Amino acid sequence: MLIRRYAPADCRELAELFYHTVHQVNAKDYTKEQLDAWASGKVDLEQWNRSLLEHYSVVAVEDQVITGFGDIDRTGYLDRLYVHKDYQGRGIATAICDALESTAQGNITVHASITAKPFFERRGYRVLKEQQVERQGIFLTNYVMEKPARDKPLTENTPFLETERLILRKFTKQDLPALFAIYSDEEANRFLPWFPLKTMDETEILWKKQYEDAYARERAYQYAICLKQNDIPIGYLHVNIMDESHDLGYGLRTEFWHRGIAAEAGKAVIERVKRDGLPYITATHDICNPRSGGVMRQLGMQYQYSYEEQWQPKDIPVTFRMYQLNLDGEKDRVYRKYWENSEIHFIEEEMRRLWTGK
Repeated sequence: MLIRRYAPADCRELAELFYHTVHQVNAKDYTKEQLDAWASGKVDLEQWNRSLLEHYSVVAVEDQVITGFGDIDRTGYLDRLYVHKDYQGRGIATAICDALESTAQGNITVHASITAKPFFERRGYRVLKEQQVERQGIFLTNYVMEKPARDKPLTENTPFLETERLILRKFTKQDLPALFAIYSDEEANRFLPWFPLKTMDETEILWKKQYEDAYARERAYQYAICLKQNDIPIGYLHVNIMDESHDLGYGLRTEFWHRGIAAEAGKAVIERVKRDGLPYITATHDICNPRSGGVMRQLGMQYQYSYEEQWQPKDIPVTFRMYQLNLDGEKDRVYRKYWENSEIHFIEEEMRRLWTGK
């Protein structure tokens, strides 16, 4: 599952998702007459797009399908939260809600449907009042609910870290030239899903989506890897806490390869996320890039299985090795979603022997 910011090109698909979700998922709690008044199928796309752009709005994506969306405004009003009728019960609403709530500075309010009320109660919302809302002359029951603001965040967003040779910190807008150097390096990006950047305009878009948005959340680990001698980013390292994979990813400019920098940075970040209570991390690498697997082994991660995926946007088949490190003592836990989602998956015997000695 990928949680990303809303884009205007999503609007029509979100409107269709909204209609079908209301008429399928909410049908157990509302009459057909009420459902038709709630979602008539005639959404004002221009108005929706405008409001979604004004709010902090995110969409959930799986296999290039938008599976849910939500938005919250600057006052903390959580406006919309809908999950595709075919993707219910997969933790999508939780992931979206986590992203929305992470931006709130104070109390969060929501007008929850009868259907959604138990979900919000489980998240610590309390009912302020039951109300009847009129839509096209039809009355629908919903609940005004509120979640109190936390006194303090659970942890810092991308907390500053330091190692013997490195500074690990947030990227800033002043780092755009360094970001361009990292993400335009063709060799460094050869085994990654995206194409190397070609322009500074593309770099600004990447900065906004990959870093600025992440730093607006309550919690993230989106690091610039910098040498102490000049504090200029030469690479990046992140742990994705918006996805249940808790994927660890990293990249370095080619001229800084083979110096142990990725492993040094990775050890510092792993120590931090373990202290912050993250139960495990995973990481994957293209089998054609075995040096990346070497970094994972240096970090104490263990090979679990291999699987094939049609990687986007390059649209090429790639066989990946999946590594995992459990941080909470649960030795037998294996993150299996990559295995389950791939028709081609297997355990490589040579890798099995590497870890078992058999």
